[in-house]
Amino acid sequence: MDPSGVKETIESSRILDRCLGRHAKDYAQLSATPGEFKAFAEAVGLMMKTQPNYSAQDLAEIGVPALIAQSEHDEFIKRDHAAYLARTIPNAELIALNGVSHFAPLQRPEQFNSVMLAFLAKVIAPTCL
Repeated sequence: MDPSGVKETIESSRILDRCLGRHAKDYAQLSATPGEFKAFAEAVGLMMKTQPNYSAQDLAEIGVPALIAQSEHDEFIKRDHAAYLARTIPNAELIALNGVSHFAPLQRPEQFNSVMLAFLAKVIAPTCL
């Protein structure tokens, strides 16, 4: 991932607002600094725009299987960047998550989990024999 993969304009939507609202509520309940969600969200936004900043060479050195799960309606990550990651990381697989946003694990946990479990089954099963 490098900062060029982040969408420059993030449009507000009902789904985005609902997910961020849930994050704020969870943060308030679970954080040691419950009133600091806005600062936390701003820090995450800055991180997304600047980190990690892996070069193609860095990505090519990844030695473990990787799954790039790109949501059909991802609000943050460009679709072509997900494809770039899958092409550049050896043994990477690109999976499209249809009908969901960046928050697929919250929106459709069964769909997200089945994709993750299928990938893990392919990766772990051969090493367990």
